[in-house]
Amino acid sequence: MENCAALFVNLSSALLIAFFAARIMEFIYISMSANLPRDFLSVVLKALLFDIVSFLKILPILFIPFFIVYVSTKTMKSRYRAYGVGGSIVIILYAILIKYFATALVPLGADLFGYSLKDIEVTVRGGAVIDAISIFLFLIPISLFWVSLAFLYSRKSLKPGYAFVTLGTGVVLTFAVSAVPASTSFETELSYNLAVNKAAYFAEESYAYFSRQTEGNINTITPRRDDGRPANAPAFNYVSSDYPFLRTDETPDVLGEFFNVDPSRPPNIVFILVEGLGKAFSGPNAYLGSFTPFLDDLAGKSLYWENFLASQGRTFAALPSILASLPFADRGFNDLGQRMPKHLSLMSILKHNGYRTKFYFGSDLDFDNERLFLQRQGVAVLVGINDYDKQYAKSPGTSWGYPDGELMRKSLDMDRRDSQQPYISFVQTMSMHTSYSIPDQEKYIKLFEERMNRLGFDEAQKELHRTYKKIYSTIMYTDEALRFFFEMYAKLPAYSNTLFIITGDHRLPEIPMSTKIDRFHVPLIIFSPMLKRAAHIQSISSHLDITPSLLAFLKKNYPIDAPSTASWVGSGLDTDPSFRNIHKYPLKHTINNLIDYVSGMYFINQDRLFSIGKNMDLEPIQDEGKRNELIAEFNQYKSMNDRFTRELKLIPDSLYERYRSN
Repeated sequence: MENCAALFVNLSSALLIAFFAARIMEFIYISMSANLPRDFLSVVLKALLFDIVSFLKILPILFIPFFIVYVSTKTMKSRYRAYGVGGSIVIILYAILIKYFATALVPLGADLFGYSLKDIEVTVRGGAVIDAISIFLFLIPISLFWVSLAFLYSRKSLKPGYAFVTLGTGVVLTFAVSAVPASTSFETELSYNLAVNKAAYFAEESYAYFSRQTEGNINTITPRRDDGRPANAPAFNYVSSDYPFLRTDETPDVLGEFFNVDPSRPPNIVFILVEGLGKAFSGPNAYLGSFTPFLDDLAGKSLYWENFLASQGRTFAALPSILASLPFADRGFNDLGQRMPKHLSLMSILKHNGYRTKFYFGSDLDFDNERLFLQRQGVAVLVGINDYDKQYAKSPGTSWGYPDGELMRKSLDMDRRDSQQPYISFVQTMSMHTSYSIPDQEKYIKLFEERMNRLGFDEAQKELHRTYKKIYSTIMYTDEALRFFFEMYAKLPAYSNTLFIITGDHRLPEIPMSTKIDRFHVPLIIFSPMLKRAAHIQSISSHLDITPSLLAFLKKNYPIDAPSTASWVGSGLDTDPSFRNIHKYPLKHTINNLIDYVSGMYFINQDRLFSIGKNMDLEPIQDEGKRNELIAEFNQYKSMNDRFTRELKLIPDSLYERYRSN
């Protein structure tokens, strides 16, 4: 045992060298693809400490298979080779985690386990870029590892005492210290993400994921009433103890005053869900500058919510939140698959009222289980990657499918066929996603340069933005695709009686985010030729509020048959022009992490309290009373969501049969 431990720790110094080399390559990679944070020197020093702690913690785990190999082989050469092969596998896995971070600028965590193998394959094929720096990321650490092993082959091992101290330290650290730091000690989100050891982050996130029972299983600490709901339930009128979210729908009509209404002509509704569209680079007060000139112009003619929130940090929950204000369940409503319980949505209710329902996408409809969710709504027309003919061209340099310009052409071609029957269409874009490859990219890079000039950027600002020129050019491309869409739609007979609703599914993460709420901060635009006046709305609302408000508007102003009870999580849009928040709801960070909650002008992330300021800026505050209040509210939602996840009951069969689509 003593000789085995001494040899293992001696050889592991080669692995430590490889880890340091991988960390250096990570810094180089990030410096080439992003702007390094201002506190970079501090980040480097902290990263070095985290890497050493992570290395010591992993040693006792790696020692177990090495000990088995040691007692199973008799020659030193075989032991060296076995360690070399095992170490190479560890380095490759570590480099993959770094490659993911360098692409997404967020470390990979337990959200990996929330996606099917097919979804992972689609994501990798669609966003993977193999360039020289990616090759060196793998090649240099592995090469240094084997060179170091060759050097150590002829050297004496450490004394067994030193080896046992090293392994013992690793054991103590495993149980006593987290290798993942608290994010509060860093200036920015990027600083934290850059400093954290990617292997340690993935390991601790994975351990937390597999060790927990269910997300939100907190019934033991949440006071409950006799009907099974928490004692501090919100001011909704819940109507049945058998259905935790079922309540009377008392959503007020706050939209009607803005529109010229003809009760005899129910309006068409067109949703445009823009992949990655964040408020950070779109619209007034965009802190990165706005690179969506068309949307900016449209917003000035629309109802425009500047402080709007996506309910999820990735796309997985966008459709259930926007179209049905549904609870998240454990890993997003769509992840329930065939177990999705009976529910109602904007699409299914409008189909019940004679609307034609359509959904357009340029990619795989099965991604995030979207096809199944839409089929449950009875959507009549489903257009995905396999429904385009030869007149449409796929995106260059990516396997995601068709670019936004082609998607707009396809949806226009389909919608122009509908003239008499009212319809609801949903257009979901994809171009603003890794690898940010679009047709005629150089043209849009030039437009990006012109846009910076119009924004009055100085040379330093331009250089900072040029780091992400491929992303910004894609944003400009999608904005132009939307311009084309609206110019062409204005020529259709249905245009004059159509509501257009535009929002982002979440803010793209590849341009570093400023705060914990930034990934949720997206614009909402409601435009229509029927509008009486435009409005710039500062009050906070979210995806979860869209369907309740649209149905309230339609019920009050048109002969629309809609239920008086519902399972909406949201309470409806706020149209007050002042900066305020009358809502409270959860925000699901990733498919496996429910760690964010908004209530009034406060925000909680991992039980840390922030106040929400202008432009959705966050300020950490120390207020135990308010913190405990928000945690109790958050726990209340988790408890209801946990019960729903176990029982899968949203609405009674009678309500579903009454309003389900035919």
